[in-house]
Amino acid sequence: MENFFIEIFEEESISEDILDHNFQKYEEKGIKLFFSKKKITFYRNKKDSDILVLCSLTKRDRSKIFDKFSLKEKYSDAELLLKVYLKHGIKAFDYLGNSFSFFIYNFRIKRFFIIRDHIGFNNIYYTKIKNSIFLTSTLGGLKRFAKNNFTIDKKNLKNFLNMIPIKSNETFYTEIKKVPPSHFLELSNGFLSMCSYNKFNDIEIPFSKEVQINGLKDLLKKAIIRDEEILDEKIGFLFSGGLDSSTVISFYEKYKKSNQKLFSYTATFDHIDKEVKRFIEEKSFQEEITQNKDIKDRSFKAENLSTLSNLDKFIELIGQPFFFPNLYIPAESFRIASQDGVKKVLNGNDGDSVISHGFEHFLEMFLKFRWIILYKSIKKVAHTKNKSIIFVFKRAVLDQILFYNKIFFSAKKKHKAILSTPIHSNAIEIQSLVADKYGIEEVYPFYNMNIVNYCINVRPDLKINGFSRYILREAIRDIVPEKIRNRTDKANLGHGLVQSFIDKDRELIEGHIKNPHPLIRELININELDSSWKNLLKNPRKYSTRSNVPSLIFSYVVANRWLELIYGQNNNLNKKT
Repeated sequence: MENFFIEIFEEESISEDILDHNFQKYEEKGIKLFFSKKKITFYRNKKDSDILVLCSLTKRDRSKIFDKFSLKEKYSDAELLLKVYLKHGIKAFDYLGNSFSFFIYNFRIKRFFIIRDHIGFNNIYYTKIKNSIFLTSTLGGLKRFAKNNFTIDKKNLKNFLNMIPIKSNETFYTEIKKVPPSHFLELSNGFLSMCSYNKFNDIEIPFSKEVQINGLKDLLKKAIIRDEEILDEKIGFLFSGGLDSSTVISFYEKYKKSNQKLFSYTATFDHIDKEVKRFIEEKSFQEEITQNKDIKDRSFKAENLSTLSNLDKFIELIGQPFFFPNLYIPAESFRIASQDGVKKVLNGNDGDSVISHGFEHFLEMFLKFRWIILYKSIKKVAHTKNKSIIFVFKRAVLDQILFYNKIFFSAKKKHKAILSTPIHSNAIEIQSLVADKYGIEEVYPFYNMNIVNYCINVRPDLKINGFSRYILREAIRDIVPEKIRNRTDKANLGHGLVQSFIDKDRELIEGHIKNPHPLIRELININELDSSWKNLLKNPRKYSTRSNVPSLIFSYVVANRWLELIYGQNNNLNKKT
């Protein structure tokens, strides 16, 4: 599952017995590399340089660099990024808009530099053990390769159990750290240091409403219809029927450049009572796109599926506790896609965060006392959503004032802060591991940095104007069906999660609540959790919306099972794993 593993050592400690034929090995002067021959480019020229390079680069970014720097010679990806980095330093990575990774090692001065992309597609975990430094693309890989006993971080585990995000550079092991998105790690003069680099760019966009809308439309088209997919016979889509996934599949279907076969993957909930199913089911929206179109519907029943029922497999894959209650949906999608012979699956994930609902614009007007304009704007939204002005004001303004205990007076700065939270990269990390297990490459068009930077800099009043994400709705006019383009709601999978707890996972959940691991007893009040679970069973509908109880239960079961797998139920907690 690893893309790369690197050990910089004085005392050899690496284990090679789990490597397969897909990996290439290189060893020289205190550094040992293992990397995926399919995903990583390697460069080492002993005659001219003391430098070694590993990198991955998309075709689009490769072309962009050649054009930007007017390069004429043909270089490998590793040589290309090395050339640009040596000349422009960290600024070289400002021009990359997609996923990338870059590692450089200087043998003469024993210095390395490794950088993670802006969004977080390529993971980097690291630890220092005695005189060795280990760098890997997966947590599980680091634990297997390094052959070391690691200590559980109780503080982070407690935060996880209480739904408090852990720091973006930390894991659930005290000795293992992670390089966050838009950061790089350096070893220089024997010291490790980590720094951030500029993730977002302030760009000037013509003020015209029409120009800004058309600009987004053009960027969406370029991000969805990429050169990388032109030769692929089959393309898959995670397709819920929501605005974002509908945008991705509709653009691709309209502008595809060949006779590709398109497959849509989604879960159905026919087993759920009609009164609850209406909150989840999006079949009528999906049919707006798939009917009369050459798109293969590969929907599957969610009745016998859940994340907790396959928990051991997910924990083994991810290597630590995770929060992704609906992970079974993409997992089953990837499994079926693999059977269909699909190699790439496009995902509309987080289009809402990238485009922005526009609430930060309302908050900025409120904090800057522009209350008359704010009132008129809220009134338009209230009319569209058929809600009261007070209701919209509370949800879109008052509930948005504090963000991670901070108040942002600038709409742009808050938009940047939202896109910088670990929740986005964490979801990508987890889902990508599952996709890779089935030989699937995921593509996230909304995370293209050209789109991200554009949306941060568009006029804030175009993000919400009667409708949230107004500029997206205008950019997809005549491409996405009107029924979807004008919808103001979205599926609430919380109902499906609670129903799954009751119908499929009840015995599992109650077994864990009755048998908490001793370490968890130190960290949370099990009696309170048990009481919340019993209340949920009495009134499932109450806890399916705007309640953190299902999330707390999910997190508890994941953490408890993780500890059982590591220690066993009765083992001494002072020993390490």
